[in-house]
Amino acid sequence: MLQRRKIGLALGGGGARGFAHLGVLIALSENGIPIDFISGTSMGAVVGAARAIGTDLDHLSRLLSCLDINELLQVSDSTIREVQKAIGRGLIEYVRGSDWHANESFPQDLARIYELFSLLTANKDFSDTVIPFAAVAADLETGDRVVLTRGKLYKAVAASAAVPGTFSPVEHQGRYLIDGGVIDKVPASVTIDMGAEVVIAVDTGAPLTRSVNTTLDSLLQSQRITSHELTRLQMEHAHQRVDGRLILLHPKVDWITMLAFKHVTEAIAAGKEEVYDHINEIKKLCGLP
Repeated sequence: MLQRRKIGLALGGGGARGFAHLGVLIALSENGIPIDFISGTSMGAVVGAARAIGTDLDHLSRLLSCLDINELLQVSDSTIREVQKAIGRGLIEYVRGSDWHANESFPQDLARIYELFSLLTANKDFSDTVIPFAAVAADLETGDRVVLTRGKLYKAVAASAAVPGTFSPVEHQGRYLIDGGVIDKVPASVTIDMGAEVVIAVDTGAPLTRSVNTTLDSLLQSQRITSHELTRLQMEHAHQRVDGRLILLHPKVDWITMLAFKHVTEAIAAGKEEVYDHINEIKKLCGLP
């Protein structure tokens, strides 16, 4: 009888599209797929942390469906409008200086995401997880990948999800951290470093199929192109590290924009559907009947 290989789950970034991770987790549970390690970037870190502490996934789905997350975080559901707002804030900060450099207290935008993520992680620590978990962020000054595995979960998740231009960087041990998707959108290698022998990776990143009509559209598209190529190279490397025992899932959430949090229910359904479309392949990869 073959010994079961340790299974790691790598949940990528993607803003509101990342709620598909919740559907993936629910479907894996429904099919008896055990998870030994979880790594997450941005929204993948949010959902992954909730799963790591043993949160009831159906209850979490209902809770998120009832929340007006855009209102709670005071962000628009339009990525373009948030970029325009960021440009305006940048001009003001050029004269006055930025709140996050003041070091007297953290900015109000971080207070809002701390409150939300504290709720979703029950204000627990990494030491409280029932599944080993890691959140991935990026060092704003050096560009280094920062893997967070200690302390309060909500602070690590906030750092991992601090989208540049939308949220202020998170100060952590003398470093300013931002959204981990800048450097590692789908952290499969982090899961392997944790001990995974099989990896189920979930990519909910922005598609390249969006229409490009303006200079700003062109700028955002160029960032997507860079992100896609980096992710492709990282997946190839991770695939080699586990001798091909990696499956990359792509829930059909391309139509959801990064900040359109009103589509929680549809994103969850897409995550479930993606797992069921590949369930035989997943079970075979994991050595399960």
